[in-house]
Amino acid sequence: MIVDFNQPVLLLTKVFFLFAFFIYIIFATVVVRQVYLMTNTLEVGFESQLRIISWLHLLLAIGVFLFALVAL
Repeated sequence: MIVDFNQPVLLLTKVFFLFAFFIYIIFATVVVRQVYLMTNTLEVGFESQLRIISWLHLLLAIGVFLFALVAL
């Protein structure tokens, strides 16, 4: 009898990557919060651009997670 270890290893790899992408979404959320606090504290002249970039970063992280959820 031949035992195929390929399926459990692939499943574990997929779960690991999805978990890593989820942790990255949490990081991106923290970045949005930190940018919000920073722009309220400091006046550098381009607060709106910083906020837009941080929100785009979060949306991209969510998009990558959803793509990985479908593709994996």
